[in-house]
Amino acid sequence: MSELLEPDWAQPRPTFIDVQDMCQRLQLEPITLPLEPFDKFLAALRTSHDNGGAHLVAFDVGPDLIFDWYASRNRLAEERLLDSLLNHSAIRQALADVLVPSSTKPESGLVLSEQFILDCKIAGILYDRGAYGQARGDGRTEKAFAIELCDAMFGLRFGEVSCYMSYEAWTPWFKGIAWDLTAIVFDRRMRKLWILAVTDTD
Repeated sequence: MSELLEPDWAQPRPTFIDVQDMCQRLQLEPITLPLEPFDKFLAALRTSHDNGGAHLVAFDVGPDLIFDWYASRNRLAEERLLDSLLNHSAIRQALADVLVPSSTKPESGLVLSEQFILDCKIAGILYDRGAYGQARGDGRTEKAFAIELCDAMFGLRFGEVSCYMSYEAWTPWFKGIAWDLTAIVFDRRMRKLWILAVTDTD
């Protein structure tokens, strides 16, 4: 696995066309996630969000100079790069139930978010329990589980990941209401891309 290239500040910014071409050729290899803690996490979300659902997938990202230019600068949301990647055949196949469109690039609304609150966001989703669930307890269990999940994803190396989030219904799978969430996490050291999609409705 090749490491992410360090930013060359003298290298000119790739163009929009460069980015679109890169997204077509970029190698994304699906990762088979271990049962623990990922199946437990998805089972909890699918139980609480039973009018919607939840999906979590991960990919090894192949080396590419243009991808690395944006990734090394935490700028994957620019030039519609993430929208174009979501249209990648490997992602559409892994997220078949999410109904990612193949004919047009989605408008996901993904923006760079604070990576250090990712576990907080996950804990909140678990604690709030979807449209019809009732929060129970003091949240300590959910917070601990969210930290366990982030540890399994990227070893709690928050400073080495970038996080992008959206609350928009960018495919027909999302319900277009308060419980829509898409989160994309890129681990710069391990070149792993994680995609979480959650929805529910009342």
